[in-house]
Amino acid sequence: MKVRATLLLRHAREMVTCAGELPTSAARADFDAGPLGLVADGAVAVNAGCIVAAGPTASVESAIALADDAVVIDVGDALLCPGLVDAHTHALFAGERAHEFSMRMQGATYAEGAAAGGGIASSVRSLRASSDAELAATLEQRVAAMARYGTTTVEVKTGYALDTAHETRCLEILGRAGDHVIPTWLGLHAVPPELRGSATGRREYLAEVAGPMLAAVLAGGRARFVDAYVDGPGFSVEECAPVLERARSGGLRARLHVGQFEDVGGAELAARLGAASVDHLEHVSDEGLRALAHAGVTAVLLPAAAFCLGQPMPDARRMRALGVSVALATDCNPGTSHCDAIPWMASFGVRQMGLSTVEAWFAVTVTAARCLGFTDRGRIEAGARADLAVLDLASWESLPYVLGSPRARCVVRNGEVLFGG
Repeated sequence: MKVRATLLLRHAREMVTCAGELPTSAARADFDAGPLGLVADGAVAVNAGCIVAAGPTASVESAIALADDAVVIDVGDALLCPGLVDAHTHALFAGERAHEFSMRMQGATYAEGAAAGGGIASSVRSLRASSDAELAATLEQRVAAMARYGTTTVEVKTGYALDTAHETRCLEILGRAGDHVIPTWLGLHAVPPELRGSATGRREYLAEVAGPMLAAVLAGGRARFVDAYVDGPGFSVEECAPVLERARSGGLRARLHVGQFEDVGGAELAARLGAASVDHLEHVSDEGLRALAHAGVTAVLLPAAAFCLGQPMPDARRMRALGVSVALATDCNPGTSHCDAIPWMASFGVRQMGLSTVEAWFAVTVTAARCLGFTDRGRIEAGARADLAVLDLASWESLPYVLGSPRARCVVRNGEVLFGG
């Protein structure tokens, strides 16, 4: 019996399905393209937001019955792949910090930039002064810009509000943005500007986060995850652990900023908590990585931030050798990674972090989706959510090879053609 389809993408010169599995560890780059599930002359049929058939065009067309009003897209000389997944962004922000960036490029320190009106405090002031409508509109614009590179799922953190009223306001905005936006509460991002310089300010803010702010976040029910900046310039393990443990008791799994500047034990904390991910990891010990591998915690690496700050890239090859799953994300934010193009992250991952092209594909699809709690995204197979992208690439090997972030010719999100139909 044929299955009904309301959307058909067909005759893709090559289709990447990511329907296979990567080995759990790899000491060297893996050149086996088998896990990518490549299909020549590929097609995908969709109904009610779900993939109902995928494979060679001839076999898909023989298995489906097109609805009278079905949309048929001939992909042609392009690459059909799963919608890309950006598992770490700060895309809910107001204003920009270009002047601070210019100062830093001329040799100024972060502290000097902050003293000149930049830093996180600048983003906090801008966000608090923005209306809900303004914030929602800029978020929508950024997510739409990401879709132009093939991104269909975006994790977005709070953390530029830093008080209970504004943090919960941000979660409400994120919660209304659609199920392609995954809200993470990042209360422990920094001490708010109004409490800095006070002998008791840090302690007061920690008490607010652990008490009324956490209670309001849990009551609101919008956050999917909890985050904390566990690093030398951020917060210590001892400061973060009580909040994270209470959040976990309330149903929020952790995804943590760890080791961007210093290794202060954040990886071990994440492993102990059973976190979904640890992100950054420019500085991490082998012991920390082994703990992450044992606990099944994904490393979400953020090469654009390291690039913008002039830091060495995280060593993805070392992580894979020790059995850690690796995802790549943009870290889209106003201060250190004003970037919305996740194909660039695949280029960094392969060129400077030791990943194979096959591993890079998984890092921006399946692995990224799994660390966000999704098993039906990041793949092309029957039963998966219909998140799809047609990229202007000649083959699967072109993803990291082509610099300049190839644009998407067509993007489908949850069965809806966003553009290119």
